[in-house]
Parts: sequence; structure tokens; C-alpha cells
Amino acid sequence: MTCSEWTTLELKLKHCSTVDDIKSCLEAGQVLFFAVSTSASNLTDAEKLSISQSTGIQEELIFNFAPSEKTGFVTKFSCYLKILLEEVAIKWLSRISEDDKKRFYYSVFIYGPVLDCFLTILSSLKRGKHLKVLQACYDVLKQYVSVGRLQQLIVEKSLAKSNVQIESLATHLCNIPENIDNKMNLLNPDDMFKKQNYVVVLMQNILGALERLQHQSSVKYDFVGKLLGKLAFLGDRQVVVQCLLEFVYRGHENGEQVSEVLTFVSSQHLEAITLPFFTCDFIPFNELKQYIDVVFGSKIVLIGKLCTLLYHRFIFIKYFRDVRPIYLLFYPLTTKEERRYLLTRTLFELLTIWGNKSSVDLQPYEHHLSICQSIVICFYYMNNDERIQIKDKIMTLLAAGMPVHLESNHADFRHAGMATAEILTQFLGVNPETPLKFEYPETEDTKLLKSLTEGFVESAELPEHPPPIIVESDNRITENSTNLDSDDDPDDLSPINSTDKNLAAVKPPAYLKECIEILTEMREQDRDIDKITITLRTLPKLLEQSDGNIDELALEITQVVLHMSSEFYMEDFSECRKQTLIRCAVVAPRTVADYLCYQFYEDNYTIAHRLDILDVIVQASKELSKLELTVESTENCENNRTIEMKPWEIEVMERLKKKTKRFNSATKVPMGAENKFNAVCGNFFYALMNQYDKELRTLNLTEEDTLVLGRLIYTLGIVLHCAGNSTAAPNMGKALLDFIRVFTDIYVLDEYVKQCILFATSIVAQISPVAAMTAEIYPQLMDIRLWAEELLSQSLSVETTNLVIYALDIMDTVIGRGLFPTDSLTKEYAPLSLKDTIINARPKITEITSEGT
Repeated sequence: MTCSEWTTLELKLKHCSTVDDIKSCLEAGQVLFFAVSTSASNLTDAEKLSISQSTGIQEELIFNFAPSEKTGFVTKFSCYLKILLEEVAIKWLSRISEDDKKRFYYSVFIYGPVLDCFLTILSSLKRGKHLKVLQACYDVLKQYVSVGRLQQLIVEKSLAKSNVQIESLATHLCNIPENIDNKMNLLNPDDMFKKQNYVVVLMQNILGALERLQHQSSVKYDFVGKLLGKLAFLGDRQVVVQCLLEFVYRGHENGEQVSEVLTFVSSQHLEAITLPFFTCDFIPFNELKQYIDVVFGSKIVLIGKLCTLLYHRFIFIKYFRDVRPIYLLFYPLTTKEERRYLLTRTLFELLTIWGNKSSVDLQPYEHHLSICQSIVICFYYMNNDERIQIKDKIMTLLAAGMPVHLESNHADFRHAGMATAEILTQFLGVNPETPLKFEYPETEDTKLLKSLTEGFVESAELPEHPPPIIVESDNRITENSTNLDSDDDPDDLSPINSTDKNLAAVKPPAYLKECIEILTEMREQDRDIDKITITLRTLPKLLEQSDGNIDELALEITQVVLHMSSEFYMEDFSECRKQTLIRCAVVAPRTVADYLCYQFYEDNYTIAHRLDILDVIVQASKELSKLELTVESTENCENNRTIEMKPWEIEVMERLKKKTKRFNSATKVPMGAENKFNAVCGNFFYALMNQYDKELRTLNLTEEDTLVLGRLIYTLGIVLHCAGNSTAAPNMGKALLDFIRVFTDIYVLDEYVKQCILFATSIVAQISPVAAMTAEIYPQLMDIRLWAEELLSQSLSVETTNLVIYALDIMDTVIGRGLFPTDSLTKEYAPLSLKDTIINARPKITEITSEGT
């Protein structure tokens, strides 16, 4: 059996004429696959028997070929899989029964080479355009994940000698929900591939692979480390760490394995997977500190980037609002003698920053309070011998830092510095008979600082074990359900809706900077959902009422809100988000419009995000181009007029007023204002066209994402219509015609795109002034007119046909004004009359109308 047989089989698959032919080809391909598969040759006899029973292939026909007959298997097998996912899926898959699909179709992907099958499925899903191809890729991927093939993939990559493509493969695994989400207009994805659920499914497979690798030799954890880092960075880091902690809870060996895996996490993802370990609040403190010691303790000294992250970035750059993470942060340094020197070194660095004048003047008070708390906790973890050894150094640093705190203008800084100095001198035993004592009022912060010397005290009852996410070994997701007593009737339990009460108790923010702080906290561990909800509903009003130049604030709000997603239940989230973006574009049109247009062609957005950007641009353009009319009385108009009049003219006007009798009140005349959109219309227009041919992983305007292309052309037409009275309108119209002509040359266009092209062309023809209709724009308009005439000979819907006729009528009206020269250029592009065009196309239009009727 050689590669030529694969080629023969591929030709047969392409030329099948009946369902029986395709079934026989699939069965032959399955036998051929099992014969030459190197990955399946390692199965046991029982597994071979199971495969034989499930596929219907005789056991003696499987795995009985020499290695020399397996030449070129991988290359040919990948081609065979592409044919199954594309050509067979389009023509025959819907005619095959479900049992035959499982026996002959899905089994090839389930038992085939795990990496080749995964890459082929993913490639066909990204490249697929036909609905049946996408549906086949989706079904196969669902089967692939459901039977645990991802776990086998992770195991094989961890045991492989070469680490080629591990970075790209980890990215592919993490981005499966996004790849499926980009096909949302064609597919209805299952719950398994929603972002939150997929993170749990992938974590199940990762931890299952780690259990299988525990007793293996020559294991490399670099792939698992890269995968966990990317998953925590791109997915839900809280779920990732919760799964890891549950895995560590099962045994000490698991903790050492997780510790080894974290050494291979890349530097840019290390913070994302490390921080939730210390901010975890569902495990009791005494248990969690043991887990953290097992996971991080042995690696703190060995890995420099981890030590820098924990004891520099988490303390001096970031800070914790609670003292529990700080206790957990320093605990691993106290369990082994070789790590205790880091405790002393970190304390010296803390005291140096604590006594620095710039730090006291420029740092937020919350950050400075966190440094004070870290100093006290460091001292708490030290023994008496260590404190005596560093006593002189500490007293020197205290003597340098206390004047800085005493001279501070902020009372909170002074009180925190005094309390810290008192605590340190008590620890060091300085003048025990007359201890250092400052006079300052006791506040909640100073009381908290003094209580840290007694160690951490659990403030509330926590569950004994973390809430389970991961089930045993099957790939199912279990939800946490509430256990009811036997005598409780579920029908008698009515839901409690306290949303309105909670929102009424939340004070809405009064400043834009306050809104930014609340929304950025959403990315951190301590989220206040009610506060975020109120902020999103208040932001449009604050932006509308804002005065002065707020371009930078509007840009920052746009950056935060654009990347937000509805991670919690909020009915009007999409509307509030869109209104906020529109108000930002209205109050800071140049800055925000440039940013939105640039982000439209970035790679990290879904189709829904891009459509939202276009909608915001449309609504902001309409808002800015509205005519603002202020009603003024005739008296005000006359007062304004008298300013420029001569004295004798004013006297004559006054005499006329006395002689004039009025029988009604003064009429009110609406006064116009300047169109705000005229000055910024270019920022909304040109940037949207500049990068249409940019190659993106998640956007293909001319092939897959024709909906986005149509909306883009429609948006450009609306922007041009809003700028119709500006001096830039002629140049904008010419640029839009050049942009449209690029897509009229494409033979296959979606009908929606054709409608948008006709709409935009009609806008250009209507708003272009007489002076702009020169020989420069005439050839472009005639090319599009000829293209529109050709559309009438095609099979179009009644709606599109009527739109073509309407657009041709507008173009003929513009062209028929007699504004163009009658030279050779006019003769070359001389159009048919609209009447002739409709008469020539009448049979086709009648046919389409009758079919529609």
C-alpha cells in the first residue's frame, strides 16, 4: 500500500455519483488510514478490538503493514482530511446517516494523528466560506474536543523532543472561541465553545494531561507553560487559577508539577497567572498559604523574573487594597532558611521608598498605606535575631524618613508615618520604658496598621474547599447548584430581585476621571458590578455636560469602553456602551474618530466590534452635522443690527418705531449656527478607506466578511452625505468613487454589497456641486453606471433591481444636465438613456417580479 493509493482514493472521492459510492470510498479510506497510521500502531489489542467494533473494519486488516509502506503518509493524510472537510461536506455529508458519519467520517479525525487533525480542522474553519463546510468543521471539532483529543495533543507535545511551533499552537488552542465567534453570522455555536465554558474545558484537558505526565520520563513542560500563560492572559485568569488550586489540593506531587510548569510561562504572561493566586478569596488563609508555598516557594530564588514580579512589581508598582495578599506574598520567604535573606532585602527597599520625599509627595495615599502595611508585615515575619542584626540600619532609615512624613501637607500621610515608626521601634525594643509615641487621632488606617503585628485574622467564614469546577475524567462541565432540603418545594421559592435597590444605594460618579477609575477596576480582582452599571449609564450625560478641552479624557474613555464586554447581567449594556462612544466622538471628534478608524483595521476585534465602530461613526456624523437653531426675537435682531449703524440712522429708526403700530407680539426668528461637522469630516472619512487592503487574520473584506464591506461603504456614504455642504465634499466624493470602483471590478459580490455601492454612488451624484462635475469625476461615474447596467441583466431580487433603477435615474439626471464637454471623452462614455436601459432589462425584471410574487 503506497501513496499512489491515497491519490487514487482522492480522485474517487471527487468523482462519486451516488451515496453508495461515497460510503464505499469513505470505508476504503478508513481501512487505508488504519493500515498506515503510525500513531495508532501503539494501541493495545483491546483498543484495536474496540476500534474494529465501532468502525466495522476487520481486525486482521488493521495495523498489518510494514514501516516502508508508510512513506508520505502525513502529507497525503492531510490532503485527504481537507477533501473530507470541504468537497465531501458540500456534496454528500447531508445525505449520509448519523451512524455512517460516526463510523466512516468522525472516526478518521478521532483516531488520526492528533496534531495533523487539529491543524487541518482549524485551517478549514478559518478558510471556509460555504455554510456546509463551516458546519462540518464545527461538528468535527466538537467531536474532537468531546472525546478528549486535546488532552492527547498536550501529552504528545510535552513528550516530543522538538519544541517547534509550540507558541503558535498554544495561540491556536486559546483562540478557538474567537475563530468560531467570527463565523457567528453562519453558525450557532454550542455552549462548549463559549469563552467562559471553553476555558474550563481546556483546563480539564490540561490538568488531565499533567496527571498522565506525572510518571513519564523526559517530560518538557514548556508547551504547557506557554499554553497556561496565554490562557490566563487572554481568558478568565480567575478560572485558570481556581482550577490549578483545586489540582494542587489533590496532592503534593501536583503542586510540585504546577510549580515546574510555571517556570516556563513567558514573562509577558507571568503576571496574569501569578496575581490571582494571591488575590484568591474562596480558600481559607491557612490552606492557601501552604499551596502558595508549594507552588512558588522553591522557584523564588531560582527564577529571577518571578522574584522581581513578586517583590518589586506587586509592591512598588502595583499595590493591594487588602492585607491578606501581602501576608501571602511574604509567607514563602519564611519557610526556608535560604529564602529569608529576601525578607531583609525587601524590607530595606520598602523603608527606602517609604522615606523618599518624592514618593510621599507624588504617590497616592492608598499606595503609600500599602507600603506601610508591607513594612509592618515584614517585621512580623522576622524573628528576634534578625531584627537585632538589622537594628542600626533600620534606625538610620527611620531617622531619614520621619522628617519627610512630619513635613507632609497631607494629614493621612503624617498619621501613617507616625504609626509605622511607633510599631517599628516597639519591634526593635527601643526605650521600652519610654516608647516612642506621637500625638495624632486614631483612624481606621492607624488601627489596622497596629493590628498587623498580631498576624492575619480571617474576617469571615470561607468554604472549607474551593467550589468545584472540574469533574473527574469526563469532559463535562458541572454547574454549582444549591442543595435544597428534602422538605423544600422549589415552586415555593420566588426569585429575589434586589438590583434596583442596590443601584439606588450607589452614588453616581460626578467626574469623568472618577468614571475612568471605576471602569478600569473592572479588569482587576475587586469588581463592583453595581458601581460599573451606574457609571455606564451616567457617562453619556457627563460627556454631554462637559466644558472645555477634554480630548484626552474622551480618548481614554473610548479605549476602555470599546474593549469592554458584558461579563455580567445588564439589560442596556450594549446601548449604554454605544451611547458613550457616540458622545466621546461628538465632544472630541478629531481624536476619537482617528482612534476608531485606526482600530477598525486592527487584528484583535470580532465582526461585532467592527460593526459597532461603524455604527458609532455614523451616529456621531449625524449628531455633529445637525443644524442648531437658536430662536431669537426681532428685538434682539434689531439690537444686533444697530451696532453697525450710524447715529442718524439709529435716530430715524427710533422715530419710525414711535410712529408704527403693532397688532401682535414680536415674531421669533430662528438663527442658524455653524455646522460642527464641516471642520472634522475628513477625520471620519479618509482613514476608513486607507487600509482596506490590509491583511488581517480576523477580517477579509472581499471574501468572507462581505457584511462588513457593505456596512463600510454605507458608512462612507452617510459621512459624505453629512458633509454635503462642506468645501471638502467634492474631493471626498471623488475619493469615494475611486474606492467603490475597486470593488465593482470583483466579479462575485454579495447582493448587500451591491446595494451599498448603489447607495453610495447615489449620494456622490446628489451632493456633488456643479463645479466639481468635471472630466475628473465623469469617467469614474460612467464606469459605475455601466456596471449598474450590467446588474440589470443578472438575477437580482426585486429590492435590488428597484435600487439599480433608482441609482441609474439619479446618475442620468446628473449626467443629463449638460455640464460635460462634448469631446471624445464624452463620446467614449456616452450612456444609454434610462428608458432604453429599462426596456432592455424589462424581461428580466418581469421574470424576477413574477418569481417574487
